[in-house]
Amino acid sequence: MLGVKLGSHSQEQPKQQTPTSIEAGVKDSTQTPLKVGGKVSAPRIITAPQPEYSESARSRGYEGVCVLWLVVGTDGKPHDIRIARSLGLGLDEKAIEAVQQWRFEPAKRDGKAVAVQINVEVNFHLLGSDLEITNLIRNAERGDAEAQFKVSSLFLKSDSRQVQERGLSYLTRAANQGLAKAQFQLGERLFHHAPNNAPDYLAAYVWYALANNSGEKKANKALKELTSKMSPEQITEAQTRVANWKPTPSN
Repeated sequence: MLGVKLGSHSQEQPKQQTPTSIEAGVKDSTQTPLKVGGKVSAPRIITAPQPEYSESARSRGYEGVCVLWLVVGTDGKPHDIRIARSLGLGLDEKAIEAVQQWRFEPAKRDGKAVAVQINVEVNFHLLGSDLEITNLIRNAERGDAEAQFKVSSLFLKSDSRQVQERGLSYLTRAANQGLAKAQFQLGERLFHHAPNNAPDYLAAYVWYALANNSGEKKANKALKELTSKMSPEQITEAQTRVANWKPTPSN
């Protein structure tokens, strides 16, 4: 998925090119670029082709945000493109290649086109397009366990506690339907990633055991690690819960 965000030039211009930096585009020499604000309106994107993913980043499942500094000229084209925040793994180059093809309605001052300095955020995510995410969430709400699991993986990466809680809800719904990989991941969150470092051994055991019974390869090792920390009474109680567990259809 690609996300685009424009910002006025609020930080210092990147330093002159070094051997490890990337710079692209031709400087707009018609006028000195201005900053957006006051009487200077922001440029508006007309066309913004999406960047390709580099194979190096895709193979590693790498995601993030590349920030580019550039000048939008009076011709509506990007000039003097430079990296303000690097992602690496070939994504910076892909971002520049795409942004070179962008076209803008120029910024204006007193009704006349002017060149301006802006920052552009190019977000690289492997999940897909915004439409794909929308459809994925719709399917998750309809009870599709696979969709619930994928949405949970996305939401649990968020820095927002509220979004994380929503992701945990989707993960729990998928696990309750019997999806083994969701059960394993829920066990992981209850054991290794529990809030306030307070793992729930009993609940984690249940989800690991259910995942193991469904053939999740990593669950057996996790169970052995977990049981080494549990009392015999806790293990007995957890095994009883596993024996009595039944899948719950998603609402």
